[in-house]
Amino acid sequence: MITNAGYNNPNVKNLVYIAAFAPKEGQTIADFVDPSKFPQGALIKDEGGFLYFSNPNQFHDLFAQDVDPAQSNILFAVQKPINSSIFAEKSGLPAWNQHPTWYQVSDNDRSIPPDIERMFAKQMNATTISLPASHVSYISHPNEIAKLILDAAK
Repeated sequence: MITNAGYNNPNVKNLVYIAAFAPKEGQTIADFVDPSKFPQGALIKDEGGFLYFSNPNQFHDLFAQDVDPAQSNILFAVQKPINSSIFAEKSGLPAWNQHPTWYQVSDNDRSIPPDIERMFAKQMNATTISLPASHVSYISHPNEIAKLILDAAK
């Protein structure tokens, strides 16, 4: 996560968050979301502790509801699971304390609550845009996301 990877990194100049977590030092993702709150059976944990969506319709409805269903099915098929241990991992020192930051809030996000996204943007004092988007706003609103990234790169 760029929150930690960019800290004290001389190659990092600016940060761009797209509907993302941006915890303070010592906070965990579980402080903000609980994967067990997803509808029953939406996420499956495999024997390695990795979580992934188990159903393409739930993937679409909970993660990519503003994307064409055919495209959502492709995203479902190539999804990269996350290890459930990440939810308990405490954040290190955040890079957003050191670098100018941009943040895009997805107003219709069903994975990270939009109010949590707005809280992250505010605590970082980020230049912020909001889009009527799902969690995958970079797919449903590519032009707006590209503009945000280009603005941050100036």
